[in-house]
Amino acid sequence: MAVILDYLWLEVELDDDPRLVSLLQNSSTSSLPVRERLRITVGKAPDGETVDIDGDSQPVSGTIQLSEIAYGAVHDRVARWARDEGWIRIHAGLADVDGRRVMIAGPSGVGKTTTIVALADQGATVLGDEAVLVRNGQAIALPRPLHAKHGGRGIEGLRPAAVLTTLAYDDPIAILDPAAINRIPQLEHRPAPLDLIVLLERSDGERPRVIPASTAEAIIALAPDAGPFTSDRVELVRTVIDLVESAPVVRLLMTTPAETARALRAIP
Repeated sequence: MAVILDYLWLEVELDDDPRLVSLLQNSSTSSLPVRERLRITVGKAPDGETVDIDGDSQPVSGTIQLSEIAYGAVHDRVARWARDEGWIRIHAGLADVDGRRVMIAGPSGVGKTTTIVALADQGATVLGDEAVLVRNGQAIALPRPLHAKHGGRGIEGLRPAAVLTTLAYDDPIAILDPAAINRIPQLEHRPAPLDLIVLLERSDGERPRVIPASTAEAIIALAPDAGPFTSDRVELVRTVIDLVESAPVVRLLMTTPAETARALRAIP
């Protein structure tokens, strides 16, 4: 039985291979019109397995390679439609927190996912932990499952039902169902004005600290990982400048995920 997933402009049809479903299951719907349909299936071959992307079959060895090929196909198509519609991608998470849409950015491994899950535990709606599409002050998350490093060990109170699968990298990646993290049946993704931008930073302090960020600090933090939907870096930087001028930007020096989430919610 086929599984249909909504990835913004892309409708993805999967066969019922449980690995494939657990890798891409986003428990989401979107307000954006479907522009393209993509079918992904897993098949047998004399010397192993294959993954078929809209009729293009290639050999695959193990769940990690299956994940990289399948998600890569989805991401590339969403990226193309985002570019055509005038959006850029920011490496960040997105959550609706106490009535505000908040983008949470920071270097890889800083703790975006653990902070975002802690926000969900405190009543926020988590929309994504990896990529945010922005345009004209509006933001929408790329609706993939959440990816938690260290097999999710840094996430307090992580319920087994939220873990779809674990990818056995040297540093294992736990794939988390965003609807289960939010304790709702399904997420709805729609563009909305961005109200706050938070730049996460590691800290040795005993308590989280919130520091206003300058425009220059925000651009330095966001621009290097923005894109890759345009090769015009001047246009990209201009878009980032417009973004940071459309919403307040703060630096948040982190401690524990729960304390960091509470500090984020207290930002005026």
